[in-house]
Amino acid sequence: MAKYINRTAIILYLNLLIGIIHVLHEFEILNFIPDTYYFIIPVSFLLTLIVWNGLLMLKKNK
Repeated sequence: MAKYINRTAIILYLNLLIGIIHVLHEFEILNFIPDTYYFIIPVSFLLTLIVWNGLLMLKKNK
């Protein structure tokens, strides 16, 4: 169970949640974020992807 709640997994879950929000907004199914602030979603997706990749590389080097 511990492998599903470590730092790397939590960042991955957050990234997937941001991706789902982005897809739902693009298909206009869910629209709770105003378009003026929407640039935060793709940027945060890319940042969490970078952090997740960094954590995987750190784990691999250990």
